[in-house]
Amino acid sequence: MNRTKLGIIGKPLGHSLSPILHLKGMEKLNICYSYEKWEIEEDKLGGFIDSVKDKKSEILGFNVTIPYKEKIIKYLDKLDQTCLGLGAVNTVKCVDGQLIGYNTDGLGLAESLKRHGFQFNDKRILIIGSGGAARGIALFIAKGRPINIDITGRNEVKGLELSSEVENLTDSTFFKLENIYHLDIEKYDLIIQTTPVGMKNIPGVLSFPYEKLKPGQVVVDIVYNPIMTEFLARCSQKVNIAIGGLEMLVYQGYHSFKIWTGLEENTEEMLETGKKILEAQVE
Repeated sequence: MNRTKLGIIGKPLGHSLSPILHLKGMEKLNICYSYEKWEIEEDKLGGFIDSVKDKKSEILGFNVTIPYKEKIIKYLDKLDQTCLGLGAVNTVKCVDGQLIGYNTDGLGLAESLKRHGFQFNDKRILIIGSGGAARGIALFIAKGRPINIDITGRNEVKGLELSSEVENLTDSTFFKLENIYHLDIEKYDLIIQTTPVGMKNIPGVLSFPYEKLKPGQVVVDIVYNPIMTEFLARCSQKVNIAIGGLEMLVYQGYHSFKIWTGLEENTEEMLETGKKILEAQVE
C-alpha cells in the first residue's frame, strides 16, 4: 500500500491551520499527498497507532499537538536524535511498519527568530510553561549556548523537572507562575510563552508584569490563532519585536514535511496564506 496520507493528531483541532498551510506548501510540488485533521480522544490513541502501523494503512506520518506530545512516546518504536532527551514528539513517520518520533518545534522556533536577527548564544531566556512544547523548545535552544534558561509555570513538579534537565546544558531556575511579578523580567533578552492560554476557544488571560518589559527585548507567543493574542498585544506595546506562533508553525511544519517526503515546501507562500486567514478572522 502506497502511503500518501499525512495529518495532525490532538484535541482540540478545530483551530488548526496545518492542513491549509501544507496544501498551500505542496501546491507547486505536483505530488499526490493529503493532509488531514484527526481529533482523537486519549483512550483511542492506542487504537489509532495500531491502525497507522497496519500494512493496509495509507498514513505515512502525522504531526502531534496538545495534549499528546509527551503521551505519544510510549506508542512509538524509535526516537530520532531530534527528540532524544526532549521527552516530547511533534512529528511521527511510519517506516517499514515502525513508527519513528521526531521533534521539529525547536527548529521551527529557531528559524522564526533567525528571521528577526536573534541568536540564542549569550542570551538570558525565560520560558513560560513546562509542557511538551516548552520541553522541546527549552532543551533545543539550550544547545545554542545561552547564559541561562529560566522556567516559570503552574505545575511545579513538571517545571522543576524541566529546569533540572536544562541545567545539564546551561543554568536554569524554576519559578512558580504565581510569583512572576517578583521576577526581574527586564533582565531577559527573550521571553517565550508556550502555554495554550490565549488560544482561540481556550478561555483565560495570562497574568504577567507587562510594565517591566523594555524595548530591546524579544517576546514570542507560540499560540498562532488568534494571530495577535492578548499577551502578544500587550507585549508589543513595550518591546520592538513581538512574534506570534504562525512563523514557528510554518517552519516546524516545513521540517516535518521534509522528514516525511524528502521534499521542501514553499514557506513564504505558507506564511502569506496563514496571515490572510488569521487576519480575516478578526475583521
